[in-house]
Amino acid sequence: MSRFRRYETSKPDLRQADDGSRHETEHKTMTASVATVVKRRTAGPTTIAVTSGKGGVGKSQLAASLAVILRQEGRRTLMVDADVGCGNLDILLGVRPDNDLRAVLKGERTPEEIVTSAMLGDAQIDMLAAPAPDRNGAELQPAEQLAVIDAVKRVGVAYQFVLVDTGAGVSRNPMLFGAAADRLLLVTTPEPTAIKDAYAAIKVLYQAHKIDQIDLVVNMTQGPRDAKRTYGQLVSVVERFLPVEIRLAGMLPYDDRVMRAVRAREPAAFAYPTSAWAHAVRKLARRLMDESEAAARPSGNVSFAQPMAAAGGGR
Repeated sequence: MSRFRRYETSKPDLRQADDGSRHETEHKTMTASVATVVKRRTAGPTTIAVTSGKGGVGKSQLAASLAVILRQEGRRTLMVDADVGCGNLDILLGVRPDNDLRAVLKGERTPEEIVTSAMLGDAQIDMLAAPAPDRNGAELQPAEQLAVIDAVKRVGVAYQFVLVDTGAGVSRNPMLFGAAADRLLLVTTPEPTAIKDAYAAIKVLYQAHKIDQIDLVVNMTQGPRDAKRTYGQLVSVVERFLPVEIRLAGMLPYDDRVMRAVRAREPAAFAYPTSAWAHAVRKLARRLMDESEAAARPSGNVSFAQPMAAAGGGR
């Protein structure tokens, strides 16, 4: 990880999102209850979380398209819809799951029993559908969060890649599920509001979960210069105030065919495989494949790859 300049204590020029400040104490409490293991690289699947500071930046479409490309490249790939109460991967993949992760949380099904398969051409994409909301809404209790992580770990051992589509925003669920992955893809766009919310997510991921390495994907760009400018704006603030390394992992051009694919309920990389957007996602997928063996785990506190224990528990 690169060394950073001294961090100033004054308020950043890019104002941090209100949600990031509001949830900071809540996240720290949650981390204390679930951070019972230290992450380290294992021989299991590579888990990649796709998250964002705000909705509408193309996070789920990217996750679904990455899954299609990885499967086309011969990698056994599992998708996990971790957007509690608002999951939509089933729509993008054109399937209707009989059960979701809520059935696992209620003890009605085992994780293996709820795997849903979608056929996109010759590619079979397996998926764990998002938990439906209950009377508590979309927020999971700590024990339920641990159960979701354990379910992903149990099913994921049969795959080479596990792609976790978290919810958007900086609430407890998406931040914890993002922190539990081997690699974290943070999706943003050149819009100032998206950049601001991306900073809020980075802040919460570090302060609550000690994530100090994040891969940025800039979507809906007008070209490489636009993407690099967005990256530079975000990094200039992060390097001043947080000891977090931000790497520019992908630059995805604006393409109206992506929205057409959403309306057709298909991943854009499947519906329009020769588009410039699909080409950029394919480049990102190949980078993820090339780096999967050598990649070190981020220094976070929770993991899809390690056994989880309740707070205060021990061997």
